[in-house]
Amino acid sequence: MDLYISTEGTNISIQKNSFLVKTKEKSIILSPEKIETIILECNSSISTSAIKLAMEHNISIAISDSYGNFIGHFCKLNYSKGAKLRRKQYELFSSKKGIEMARKWLTEKIEKQRDHIDYLLKKRKKEFSEQVLFNQALEKLGTINIDLKNYREKIMGIEGSISKIYYKNISQLLIEKWKFEVREHRNAKKPYNIVLNYILGILYRLIETFIVKEGFDPALGIIHVEGEKKNSFVYDFIEKYRYLALESTFNLFNENLISEEFFEYGTNKTPVLSIKGRRTISAYFKEVLKSGMKVKEKVFSIEDIIKSEIKKIKKELIDYENYYDLELKRDTEMTKEKVKEVAEDELFTFVWYLKW
Repeated sequence: MDLYISTEGTNISIQKNSFLVKTKEKSIILSPEKIETIILECNSSISTSAIKLAMEHNISIAISDSYGNFIGHFCKLNYSKGAKLRRKQYELFSSKKGIEMARKWLTEKIEKQRDHIDYLLKKRKKEFSEQVLFNQALEKLGTINIDLKNYREKIMGIEGSISKIYYKNISQLLIEKWKFEVREHRNAKKPYNIVLNYILGILYRLIETFIVKEGFDPALGIIHVEGEKKNSFVYDFIEKYRYLALESTFNLFNENLISEEFFEYGTNKTPVLSIKGRRTISAYFKEVLKSGMKVKEKVFSIEDIIKSEIKKIKKELIDYENYYDLELKRDTEMTKEKVKEVAEDELFTFVWYLKW
């Protein structure tokens, strides 16, 4: 189980070797045996004894700000156990295998963007005149000579150009008040970009937590350039699953699940998500992450599949444990009533997923 804290003023302490989670309205006791990750999304607190209990049970603690930006986490690490894996990971940076791996992730991202726009336009009985540009980009991406000194810049250049076309089409499909001219990453002012950044933040911290717990170095990327404020390997890997955030954001706006009350305006008149907005959007995306498919009568969530992919990479790099290689089938449609029900049902949202 992942424990998401989305209520301001929540405190996590311990009581008889269990977590005691308290708000102004209620308290709940949770066994550490049932928790794998604690995510703090707001102005909340956790005691050092609770952190110690989490570390003793290999529970990671992730922290994000009100924008959904990942700030950091506590995670018990076994450096000696992960040394072999990290040495293999370092080799990916300068190897053809590593570049092919990252190129595959970017290829899947562009394919998902193309298919998303194609689906939306067909649904509206409109022509997808720019589909050829996506296909040309995929062809260029597949034929780039990875021996070139500037192959990273070329690959990212192709991805950046096609993303502009994707967002242009998305904006045109929105009603007038939600349209946007450019994709804003930091300090976004347009509601669509604010919501997308928040959802990407949830996805980012989920993936980084899984990557770190498996023993990878999150900062050593293959395509994305290392930087003091960027965990490049997370940015590389997230490309394959970025469509989850892209499609979820569009669905929220398209189904009229986003309202003006989801945004607050500070002294500088820059909008930020309100508590109600964060809670509703977070609840919606967590439902997306719980959706999945049946494999041999067992249901695997999207979280399971992401973890499976990370384990698969680890398996390919070193002879580790068996892994499940799962295909993803999504069912992310939710009604306005369902989102409201999920968001308001509890002060805490719990995400359950199948244990390996």
